[in-house]
Amino acid sequence: MPTYKVSYFTFSGLGEPVRYTAAYCNVDFIDNRVTWEEWSKLKSTTPLGQMPILEIDGKVYHQSIPICRYLGNKFNLTGDNAEEIYEVDVAAETVNELRGKVGMWAYSCKREKNEKYEELIKKTIPSYLSKLDEQAGKNGGFLAIKDKITWADCFATGVLEYINSLVDLDVLVDYKNLQKVRENVVSSEGVKKYLKNRPAEGENPFKTW
Repeated sequence: MPTYKVSYFTFSGLGEPVRYTAAYCNVDFIDNRVTWEEWSKLKSTTPLGQMPILEIDGKVYHQSIPICRYLGNKFNLTGDNAEEIYEVDVAAETVNELRGKVGMWAYSCKREKNEKYEELIKKTIPSYLSKLDEQAGKNGGFLAIKDKITWADCFATGVLEYINSLVDLDVLVDYKNLQKVRENVVSSEGVKKYLKNRPAEGENPFKTW
């Protein structure tokens, strides 16, 4: 059996989508949670000086979306044809685009209830989530393909959990179809096992507050 190892910091961040995807695929992976002190030594050994990274028998894979896509392809957690694969990619990229906008605020602004925060909470996040929720509703509670979980569902679950940690609220509270997407992922046997053993969330040293 190949040895899988997922390396990321001790907080959710962009590591959590990879962890969720691997867990959903029932991959028995080493969950390597890297401290800030350890990262200073590890950084130069990674392809781009970034994490997450996935290692399979020593071979290194990097970048969160390509890693999740790779696992999806490897474990049949993707579309069955070009059109479905496109929908999976669009769903994941849309969620990641929202993550980028939230991250711009979280990592560049002091944590205040300022105009940028209000715009993020009242306009930016609802604009994205309302469209994703509508799409998930059409798909029966699945993000990209009707009645089928794909790696995009796992990716979104991890990213949205990360967003929650940045804005300190559950952004899905008003989006029942996206709640169903999350429930489909976290109720799987592999993810339940992962969550049961998951360490407490570590401190995010990149925050500006």
